[in-house]
Amino acid sequence: MQRLEIASEYLNSNLKTRSELEDLILEAGGEPIRSLIITGHRSGSTFLSAILNAVPGNFHLNEPLIKFKGTETKQIPPTLANDAVTFLKRILKCGVDELNHFLHAVPFKCYPILTDQCNSSRLCEDAQYTSRFCKLFPFQNLKETRLRLKYIEKILQDKDFSKLKAVLLVRDPRAVLRSRRPLPWCGPFRDCWDPALVCRAMVSDHRALVSLQDKFPNRLIAIRFEDLALNPTGETKRLFHFLDRPLGPTIQEFLRAHTNSSRDLSTYSTFRVSGEVPFKWKEDLDYEYVSQIQDSCVEALELWGYRRARSLEHLRSSDFMPLGAYKYLY
Repeated sequence: MQRLEIASEYLNSNLKTRSELEDLILEAGGEPIRSLIITGHRSGSTFLSAILNAVPGNFHLNEPLIKFKGTETKQIPPTLANDAVTFLKRILKCGVDELNHFLHAVPFKCYPILTDQCNSSRLCEDAQYTSRFCKLFPFQNLKETRLRLKYIEKILQDKDFSKLKAVLLVRDPRAVLRSRRPLPWCGPFRDCWDPALVCRAMVSDHRALVSLQDKFPNRLIAIRFEDLALNPTGETKRLFHFLDRPLGPTIQEFLRAHTNSSRDLSTYSTFRVSGEVPFKWKEDLDYEYVSQIQDSCVEALELWGYRRARSLEHLRSSDFMPLGAYKYLY
């Protein structure tokens, strides 16, 4: 049924011939059009992933590196980076062992395509079945919040992933830290709540992006969450052009429904009046904490084009626009 659904969607619209479709399907020996989102916790990745997941024929893998838990940091440490990258490469090929770890570690609701197909059945918890199912899809998206960008070079070098493109999603550290503050799981991990470490990661990702773009032209792009929230249609068009993905009516309908509604304001909801979301931290954070973050994040703020608040009055002012210009990194 899934094969027929994918063929119907793409042979009638985005792909003209069956041979072109088969070139994108692992089951037929092809290579899917893959995207890899690298970001941090509470940086807007749920919204971005949902946009990509609205593409018909997309198989989404949500934070598979959750299996690498139990370390002292929320981020994958250098000692585990090679193992983590090897795991990602295998799961991108729909590896059975890797999917078995994934299926038992990640909440089932995080991969809606399986929920939709299996309903109340436990069939999709069978890694053998899900591996075969995974290989049917011409598009594949993997989001990871635990890995710094510099570690993905081995994936980009691999000839088996010649179509894979990476998306670095960043967000104002003041907004990130405001969003992480009430989350109990963040407390034990200093790199989750310490402004200096959070911004050190942002600087590291910027440097890695510049370096990797030189080595792998047209394979990496940066997206600021604020730009996506304020201009969802324009930024989505830019992103989809870069990713070679079809911007069809399902995407346009998703953006219309999810950027003009406040019907669900739960922590991980993607239904928002998107223009109101990026700068809520201005109202919620006291200036002393904002100042502490800014003093720890001078380089990160400058690199990514975020303006400083100069005082409490300036912070609360409607004239203060935290989002400034930055060097456009594709």
